[in-house]
Amino acid sequence: MISQDWNDNGEGLFEYRQEEGSDTLGFMDLLQTESAKLVIKHTEVKPEMEGKGIGRQLLEAVADYSRSNNLRIIPICPFAKNLMERNPDKYKDLW
Repeated sequence: MISQDWNDNGEGLFEYRQEEGSDTLGFMDLLQTESAKLVIKHTEVKPEMEGKGIGRQLLEAVADYSRSNNLRIIPICPFAKNLMERNPDKYKDLW
């Protein structure tokens, strides 16, 4: 399950949990700018959960959010940038 939490200053987190109320297993740290950009600053997944697709699911949720809100993504995070570059057909509308 992926949830999102936004602050008034445009900073936000997309968090992955197995179920509501359980520990966060991974997250993406974001910044939504006033110029319709969504900066992916950092992605982190608990070491024991790496390789299970959590980071990819987080990026998909962020991409869906960006499309719904007419935002372009700036992937500062190396993980997100690499995944977006390796899948240009999937994310080309968000650059």
